[in-house]
Amino acid sequence: MKNLLITTERLTIRQLSARDAPFILEQYNEPAFLENIGDKKIRSIDDAINNIVDWAQASYRKNGIGLLLVELRDCGTPIGTCGLIKRDDIEDYDLGYSLLEKYQRQGYVMEAAQTVLEHAKNVLALSRVVGYTSALNEASIRVLRKLGFEAEGDFNFPGYDQPSKIFAIKL
Repeated sequence: MKNLLITTERLTIRQLSARDAPFILEQYNEPAFLENIGDKKIRSIDDAINNIVDWAQASYRKNGIGLLLVELRDCGTPIGTCGLIKRDDIEDYDLGYSLLEKYQRQGYVMEAAQTVLEHAKNVLALSRVVGYTSALNEASIRVLRKLGFEAEGDFNFPGYDQPSKIFAIKL
């Protein structure tokens, strides 16, 4: 697959590469990420590179999409990730997103997520996307609802103590 690059008014959304490892190390160890998404055991630059290569880049090759880096368009500063995740044992693609805490509540996640959903519909020809979140993650629930997702109940992810809430949108 060719290298995916999408721009919006304020953002550049692109595939992750090994050069993004310092950012992934920072993001995956922020308190809000650990609390709301979970501990991905990224403790070093090498761990981050392995995550990018073995998970994100493998998804690009296999599924045509995966988790993407979100940067500020005017300066190239990485601020988060957003993309579609395809899990082997689940039929639907799910929307994943996370921003560094200092960039939250500025509309960036909505801008990135809307763009990823447009790509899902217009390029990948998906008709449905889901979103999973902790029942306690009110900010993520607000984002999903604002994007037009509707609640569908609970979902038990292996390895998590509490069920996640599942939301879905028809594209």
